[in-house]
Amino acid sequence: MKFLELAKVYEELEKTSSYIAMKEILTKFFKKVSKDELGIVAYMSLGQIACQYADVNLGMADKMAVKSIALAGGEKEEIVLRKYKKSGDVGETAGEYAGRGTLTVKNVFETLHKIAQAEGGGSQERKTKLLANLLSQATPLEARYLARIVLGDLRLGVGDKTVLDALSTAYASKEARKELEHAYNICPDIGIIARTIAHKGINGIKKIGVEVGVPIQSMLCQRVKAIEEIGKKIGYPVIVEEKYDGERVQVHKKGNKIKLYSRRLEDITPQFPDIVQAIKKAVKGNCVLDSEVMPVDSKGNLLPFQILMQRRRKYDVQEYIKKVPVALFVFDILYNGRSLIREKYEKRYAILKRTVRQTDKIKLALQKMCKDSDCIEDLFNKTVEHGGEGVVIKNIHGPYEAGVRGWNWVKWKPEYVKGLRDTFDLVVVGAYYGRGRRAGTYGALLCAVYDEKKDRFLTLCKLGSGFNDKELFGLLKKFKKITHKPARLEVAKTIEADVWFDPRIVVEVTGAEITKSPNHTAGYALRFPRFLRWREKKPEQATTLKEILSFVK
Repeated sequence: MKFLELAKVYEELEKTSSYIAMKEILTKFFKKVSKDELGIVAYMSLGQIACQYADVNLGMADKMAVKSIALAGGEKEEIVLRKYKKSGDVGETAGEYAGRGTLTVKNVFETLHKIAQAEGGGSQERKTKLLANLLSQATPLEARYLARIVLGDLRLGVGDKTVLDALSTAYASKEARKELEHAYNICPDIGIIARTIAHKGINGIKKIGVEVGVPIQSMLCQRVKAIEEIGKKIGYPVIVEEKYDGERVQVHKKGNKIKLYSRRLEDITPQFPDIVQAIKKAVKGNCVLDSEVMPVDSKGNLLPFQILMQRRRKYDVQEYIKKVPVALFVFDILYNGRSLIREKYEKRYAILKRTVRQTDKIKLALQKMCKDSDCIEDLFNKTVEHGGEGVVIKNIHGPYEAGVRGWNWVKWKPEYVKGLRDTFDLVVVGAYYGRGRRAGTYGALLCAVYDEKKDRFLTLCKLGSGFNDKELFGLLKKFKKITHKPARLEVAKTIEADVWFDPRIVVEVTGAEITKSPNHTAGYALRFPRFLRWREKKPEQATTLKEILSFVK
């Protein structure tokens, strides 16, 4: 397939903000793509060349892209840079120096992988030349999107769910959509999903299972307004388990080979070599475990989450193993030679106890069976007293619902107790420049919730309080501004941020109440929002519109 055909689809997608129209455009296009190229096209529809957990990074910033454009067009670098600064769009600039138009999708995909693989001395020059070679073969339209892909700024508004919808309609039916999403939550690789449905149909999709080395989308918790709702939502007895305020870690063990993945599906194994060694000694067989890593003191007492953040580093890891000791609290098992996610929680936990030998570094989450709300509150109080975040109430008959926020797990935190304020995980989508004491940084952040049905982000509040000076003046470095409103963001005309951000970073916010608002596209606003901390979550795992609506009913 010619890359120009894909570029024309990009152009069509960029011109519409309608989710239904996007799905129809992709569905029609996917039907034309050969089965052998569908996986590549699925990746590239998302502006990617691999799944997220593969950690394939092109490693090119604006300046390198400008060098490539200048090299391809035989232009002086400073002239290209001036044009780029004026337009604010690397794609538009690249289009001015386009070439012959002989690119194929496969050629682009393979060359981008070569760029990602270039390492060591002279790697920047090799990357620059490889991109320049592609640009010299591109038409203006192809060059526009090629340059944007390289910088991770495709601007189409297409998310994972849009592609899954289109694949389902193109190769199966609307009814098969749930099966595709279930498979994607177990195997979050859009290329594998696309190749499987193209070659093996929906029956092949149904056979996709848990595999060691492929991180699963984490199961999520619902929340209730009152603890008394548990009886209606789940039914007694339930398992009540301590909720840890640390970092979610998915453990994949195959022999002595161990990988640790974050909630965002990132490989965080190098950060925790002490945990890796402890797993080798304490965990039997090949398995996939769900857990939380927590900072602890010399007596094993839980420490605040902020201390754990010091372990997120590439350098001086051994030094910080001593400075910030951690323990792994395991609460579920998803695989032990076979998939366990469809098994009842009660059975999974029995297997977990046989798999994990508890040590000072590896522990099973504290839990008890409860038959009434008084029992739940008893463990809740004990948990909060010794540094836990609250409790998770679990259906003993429930399966592990990868990537789903269902009623088999319900969280209950101190903030939900009457008289205290709720917390929300919001996605930062824009910012406003500060004035006075905040001059030189952002004075407030524009935050949004996630609409699962539309695969869109809807604004909920402007966040300006709760930051200390270090956090406040670190905002400029933390966020990479873009020159346009994010494609997946719905924002009212009355709200115009000074700068926009791609919806990538999640922040935990507390608020007093939710009120109706004509200015925010969620339809409601969070009053008196206050910053609590940054969250290691994917934006699609943030608080949903459905959750917000449950608060106001």
